[in-house]
Amino acid sequence: MNIREFIAEYLKMSRYVALGTMDGILAVMGVTIAASGVAGASGAEIPNYVIGLTGLSGGIALAMSNTFGSFIGERAEEVRTIRELEQKMMLDEGKLDDTQIHKEAKRRIYMSMVTHGFSSFIGSFVPVLPFLIITSRITAILWTLILCFIALIILGIYLGRVSRESLLKTSLEIILIGILISVVSFFIGGSH
Repeated sequence: MNIREFIAEYLKMSRYVALGTMDGILAVMGVTIAASGVAGASGAEIPNYVIGLTGLSGGIALAMSNTFGSFIGERAEEVRTIRELEQKMMLDEGKLDDTQIHKEAKRRIYMSMVTHGFSSFIGSFVPVLPFLIITSRITAILWTLILCFIALIILGIYLGRVSRESLLKTSLEIILIGILISVVSFFIGGSH
């Protein structure tokens, strides 16, 4: 598979692009905002890059979790589908193993892993980037929110195009989810 085919396959897995990217952006945004609030409320002099690295480590853990979660979940679905097909064809269990059907199922499993994990990893960079390069806490928080909401709008447009639904409606839904998570994270982080 060449790089063009890989990218085309990657983008076809829109469910995992969406899940992974949203997970990466929103979970890590929540961590960085909450960590900023905790640092501010405690009066501790924690540099922004430490908050950024904390968010990034959470993003890496999330990406790994999503990668292996996709493997487990997709493998279960694909094996079930193959076993049901064997049953319908009145074949013994395992007779379709090592066939083209089985190879295609394995390819879908591995693509789901790569797509979900990589999208989570890339999404997690959006909220931490300002904390890694900006020293002012307020400025880093504002840029994190701006970048996250721009990324969520782009994701909404992508999903709207994939689903052939309203780009505006899809983007607004995703933005509302982002706002909810931002508010919850702010209150949790600021309550300490």
